[in-house]
Amino acid sequence: MDLFTTLLNMNNLQNDQILFVEEPWTPEAQVSMQSVSLVENPLAQSFQLFSTTNELKRLALQFKTRNVCLREICYLIIEYCLEKNINT
Repeated sequence: MDLFTTLLNMNNLQNDQILFVEEPWTPEAQVSMQSVSLVENPLAQSFQLFSTTNELKRLALQFKTRNVCLREICYLIIEYCLEKNINT
């Protein structure tokens, strides 16, 4: 599943999952989700830690108040996650 489709279906996501997204991070990038309790790191090197499903849902709600389309929300979330990764 790609990142845009993941956002589109985020109400179906379990809250205890971690999202790893294939680089480069774009709405079309592939997503791998793993349960927090079962995180295995032997993913392809092109996948990097992106966010938790809880954080993804929170950000989507926050950015939805800007009255922008879902694709723009996707880009805002990508930008947020990139900034977060740079600062950690």
